[in-house]
Amino acid sequence: MRLLSLGTILVGLAGELAYAQTVGAWGQCGGQGWTGGTSCISGYTCVYSNAWYSQCLPGSASTPSSTSSTKPSSTSTSKTSSASGVINTSFPRATYKEITNFGSNPTSVRAWLYVPQNLVANPPIVVGIHWCHGDANAFYTGTNFKALADQKGFIMIYPQTINSDGCWDVHSDATLTHNAGGDSLGIVSAVRWTITNFGANTSKIFAVGTSSGAMMTNVLIGAYPDIFAAGSANAGVPFACFKGTDSWNSACAAGTNIKTAAQWGDLVRAAYPGYTGPRPRMQFWHGTSDQVLNYNNFGEEVKQWTNVWGVSTTPTNTVQNYAVSGWTRYDYGPNVMGISAAGVPHDIQLQSAQVLAWFGL
Repeated sequence: MRLLSLGTILVGLAGELAYAQTVGAWGQCGGQGWTGGTSCISGYTCVYSNAWYSQCLPGSASTPSSTSSTKPSSTSTSKTSSASGVINTSFPRATYKEITNFGSNPTSVRAWLYVPQNLVANPPIVVGIHWCHGDANAFYTGTNFKALADQKGFIMIYPQTINSDGCWDVHSDATLTHNAGGDSLGIVSAVRWTITNFGANTSKIFAVGTSSGAMMTNVLIGAYPDIFAAGSANAGVPFACFKGTDSWNSACAAGTNIKTAAQWGDLVRAAYPGYTGPRPRMQFWHGTSDQVLNYNNFGEEVKQWTNVWGVSTTPTNTVQNYAVSGWTRYDYGPNVMGISAAGVPHDIQLQSAQVLAWFGL
């Protein structure tokens, strides 16, 4: 684990206390499960965007009673389809650009946006999450999601952790708990900012990542089911498999962290107690010769996400030579899909076209 100076800790605590009292520009100020501040700084108003999120936006007009920022009932069972608010027309199109001050961000996650020239109305959002020792630019230049965004008109978000090894926090209690902190909250805040600024379709928010980014994809899908509609994890591990005090979990990496389907599912359900809304669909890819994150994790992901969805671990459909010769796709009903890549090591090639098909884009 990284060691923090006392000064750094005190600054962080001061920031959290200030945020709890008065929310800054673009920060979250309400929504389902929200426990932070609900009053915005001077010149900003807490504006309702959807059932799960309200944000401090410029202006002092009162929020209409029909769209109050008061927390809605936790029994809500569907995501709204689009966000309210004025579309940000000043943000450059077809440009890889960093955004800042986008909301609650306790671990100082950074984020870049790519907004295509032909942005569609109520656009979908895809979050592309980098691997260990990588960064946002590596995912931007090393995958073709930018080109696909140009074709299809969706927004890409490329988050980046500030951790020295480039690995995401997928182990702390904060990151594994809804709205509690960690790297996951920083990413979600960037998503929420983008939803509000571009009138994004809140039923079409997706996450995809490789290696550590795949682990974070599992974290986001588990801890923020109110935000994401689907995820695709490339060579990752189940939600909370790395849980613990250390940032690296040798048992999980070696494939010896074995649990029952119910135990894995309970970890997901505990991430957001009381949540009764729709669960995101989940897809995962894994090479059988993965030398970094043992292939056993593929089977554990099968157990976890089929349990979350309440379906059998026995595939309902099998497709040979899916995407690449020797790769096998297993469908567990319409909401869980696993792809096993025979003989492939950890450096599995990301199949972006198939990922977007899974997202329905």
